[in-house]
Amino acid sequence: MTHTSDLTSSYADTASLHKARLSWMMFDWACSPISALHTTFVFAVYFTTVVMPEGGNFAWSQMTAITALLIAITAPFIGRLADNTGRLKSFLFACLLGASLATAGLWFVTPDSSTIWLALGLSALSIFTIETAFIFYNAVLPSLAHPHKQGQLSGTAWGLGYIGAILSLVLVLVFLILPDTPRFGLEKATSEPVRATMVFAGLWAFIFGLPLFFYVRTPPTQPRSEPFLPQMLQTIRTAQKIPYLIRFLIARMLFNDGLITLFAFGGILAARIFGFGQTEILIFAIGLNLTAGIGAYCGGIITDKLGVPKIIRLSLWGLIIIGMICIASPSKEVFWISGLSLGLFIGPCQSASRVWISLVAPEEDRASLFGLLMMSGKLTSFLGPLFYGWLVLASGSDRIGMLIVPLLLGAGLALMPRRLTPPSKR
Repeated sequence: MTHTSDLTSSYADTASLHKARLSWMMFDWACSPISALHTTFVFAVYFTTVVMPEGGNFAWSQMTAITALLIAITAPFIGRLADNTGRLKSFLFACLLGASLATAGLWFVTPDSSTIWLALGLSALSIFTIETAFIFYNAVLPSLAHPHKQGQLSGTAWGLGYIGAILSLVLVLVFLILPDTPRFGLEKATSEPVRATMVFAGLWAFIFGLPLFFYVRTPPTQPRSEPFLPQMLQTIRTAQKIPYLIRFLIARMLFNDGLITLFAFGGILAARIFGFGQTEILIFAIGLNLTAGIGAYCGGIITDKLGVPKIIRLSLWGLIIIGMICIASPSKEVFWISGLSLGLFIGPCQSASRVWISLVAPEEDRASLFGLLMMSGKLTSFLGPLFYGWLVLASGSDRIGMLIVPLLLGAGLALMPRRLTPPSKR
């Protein structure tokens, strides 16, 4: 097995390695606005309120659920294919280009029902490609840092992603969404300012994602002679042999479902219980991204000192305790403080998960195992929202519905292994 020290020595000098690390971290910065502007704050709202006001929420939810399931099913196979060919950057570039074009193509979704299928199709392609890109992106991490520094590198990259989301959101609000008289000759009657945010997101992703392909080097190909299906079975056997990995993937499946539910319905709780308006929700979202970015950066440094399992467990404890305070908040002020505090623990929890795989995965199976990590984040992602809906329906209370979040986080915490064993120590 080629160790990280051998891989980092492939760079000519320290400056080349620093450029590679910076360009790798910038990929998080590049991709985050697509999620923030497309699936969360701008286009999703535009689709469900303007393009398809009747039944739009249902159509959008079905599209995202089907896309998530497709990602979960294909991720291990795509990762195995990347490991076979060694063409991580080629696959990554195809995903980046596909996501950028699909997102920018949403400009053509005019405010009428004739573009519903175009909106759903391009949105599904954008989500699929941008999520799949992170299989290959994450697999590069071990080649850029020694094991005791991977937490800091991952956390900094994740933090940059949050900052990129904040900056892009502020820019489109100031220059496209908020002005009463649209800039750049855009017509408000046909929702061109809103549609232009998708062109902005696509261009942002492609431009800031490009440096990675010039400065980052990937490990040499290690082709295998056996057929593809036996290789897939071997990937599963490899995962089973790595101590605590299967248990970690199941734990992550549970706590990730809790985070998905938090992201999906936190804004609804703010609006329905505490009377947040659209502007206040956007300001709250910017603040939450800021605290999450700070948490991801600081958490990355702490990860290298305390270890991956401990930082994930501490983050889950923080999310559970503060989440309960947030749900039970007696006032808007308490909700603001507790809600923004959640971000400090969201970033480290997410960032440390990819470091776990980076530390334990054999080089020849890295993309495959990151595919399994992606699958664990998508396969049951519908469960949290499903249980939330049932609890709200049974109780008539949004607060009761949100209790599914600490329950899922707690289940993940209960299953979380207390240690991992890197390959060099197995």
